[in-house]
Amino acid sequence: MTSVPPPEEALGPEPGTWHLDPVHSCIVFVARYLRFGRVQGTISDARGAVAVAEDPADSTVEVSIRAASLNTGVQARDDHLRSADFLDVERFPEIRFTSTRVQERSRAKGTFHLDGDLTLHGTTRPVSLDCQWAGEAPDYADPDNTYGHFFAGNGQIRLSDFGVGDGGPVPWGGRLVGDTVDIVLEVRLQNRDPIHFLRSIGHVA
Repeated sequence: MTSVPPPEEALGPEPGTWHLDPVHSCIVFVARYLRFGRVQGTISDARGAVAVAEDPADSTVEVSIRAASLNTGVQARDDHLRSADFLDVERFPEIRFTSTRVQERSRAKGTFHLDGDLTLHGTTRPVSLDCQWAGEAPDYADPDNTYGHFFAGNGQIRLSDFGVGDGGPVPWGGRLVGDTVDIVLEVRLQNRDPIHFLRSIGHVA
């Protein structure tokens, strides 16, 4: 007799609205610099929500990021990256991601493919992210009322697709900043809007 395997257990948040927790989330970018080097930075000011549907494939993601919140650890370099030579954050203060498709890859492993439209430097282009549900846990400060789910993701974009400058050529060949940028995400979603907590700790006004 052939046995029928049990259905795979559903992983991830229950249907409903889940909010991005910027305090316990990290958006990392890694770019080529001076042709041979690699520089890593973070973008810290992100807001967003995920509407989880009964069918996970129908879920939607909306994220807004303040472009000026990028940080590579060197003030002069950060000021240059924020300038009109690169991101031009005064003209384009917001980076936005809106999902267009969620495609489950393995329910047992919690992996899925997330497609969406990324608006950067005033230009919108499609991007793809490989993502994975990492686990769930109550909130440390408010375990009775707040619950969180953790996700990891990665993808890649080309600055030229968004009209972002590369700083021009360097004498030994190549450009000041490479065209390809790797994106690494470590994200926590929670069931409660974090705005009151963020204000209580002085993270937002």
